[in-house]
Amino acid sequence: MAPTTLTQDTLNRTLLARQHLLTPRSGSLAETVEAIGAIQAQYWPAVAISLFTRNDGATLESVYDAFERRELVVGSSIRGTVHAVSRAEHPLYAAVSEATDADILAARNEGTDPGMRELRTAVLKFAADKPRSAAEFADFAAEWVAKNPGRMSAANLEYHESRNWRPIYRSNALIRFPADGNWAPATGPKTYMYSPERAADPEAAIAALVRRHLAAFGPAAADDVAVWLGLKVTRARGILDGFADLVTYADEGGRTLYDVPDGEIVDADVKAPPRLLPRFDSILLAHNAKHRQRIISREYWDRVYNGKNLQILPSFLIGGYVAGIWSVEAKKKLATLTLEPFHKLKKADVAALSAEAERVLRLQAPGSASYAVEVVG
Repeated sequence: MAPTTLTQDTLNRTLLARQHLLTPRSGSLAETVEAIGAIQAQYWPAVAISLFTRNDGATLESVYDAFERRELVVGSSIRGTVHAVSRAEHPLYAAVSEATDADILAARNEGTDPGMRELRTAVLKFAADKPRSAAEFADFAAEWVAKNPGRMSAANLEYHESRNWRPIYRSNALIRFPADGNWAPATGPKTYMYSPERAADPEAAIAALVRRHLAAFGPAAADDVAVWLGLKVTRARGILDGFADLVTYADEGGRTLYDVPDGEIVDADVKAPPRLLPRFDSILLAHNAKHRQRIISREYWDRVYNGKNLQILPSFLIGGYVAGIWSVEAKKKLATLTLEPFHKLKKADVAALSAEAERVLRLQAPGSASYAVEVVG
């Protein structure tokens, strides 16, 4: 029997529902992050906005508090990119990062270099008692090399010195934590500390995150899962085929889509409220680049993705799909959020979108005396 074919609109509403962009969640921010998948955090303000649009109790204070209490952690993760995840699931993401060499930037056969392995172990001990800065790591590494001449291969030594030792602290074993306890700066925390919790079974951890991807972004194809987690497609497909309980569908192009057995499929006619997505929002990156039409049309992708500096611009949804981009200029007297639609919007959509935009603006610029939303174009 052929699998049920899901239309693009059905996949759209299902994705929005699982990302809690139709109806925001209540309760724990850590549980929200676990439900929606890792939040891309290389642009620090995006984390709060991601949660603000998906959890009805999220505020700047509650987001910062969750990181301060380490219910949420942020650091190098899948695909070597900075993500925010729950502390409980951080070991799972670290296991995938290690399995895919996402945190080994040197590509100099580090695994067979005893000196490099010893230095990495020493670095973790160095960052175990308090957060350390990039400069502190560089000084520590230089001192270690001086005390252990010839221990590290010449290739690794040259590589790391040329990069001021950045790869040794951009590791999944180190999370970012501000030395002064202040999470508010727009640049985010710039010091690093050791997070010792590790997955007992790396293969089980990878399998768990494959299922997490399906629950958060599915139904999804093997190449979607592979893109998100940084796996080879053959490996992702092998893991998916190894689950006996998954449900399968097909998209309109005939691709096989996998889903968790209790995954809800949402009707295409369900109304989707306007939503603002932050820079690098995960919903735009969780599927193969050729198959993101469930959230953004091909004609709009190049207007959201800036290939010159690898930026995913802040965007907004109308009717469930990306319909434009937005930006903020925050000054002490006035903060302005500018909406740039890609096509003409209905008056009712503009009104609803503007109300949502002001809500987000007040979150992003809490220190401004007044607020304005402008629609251009």
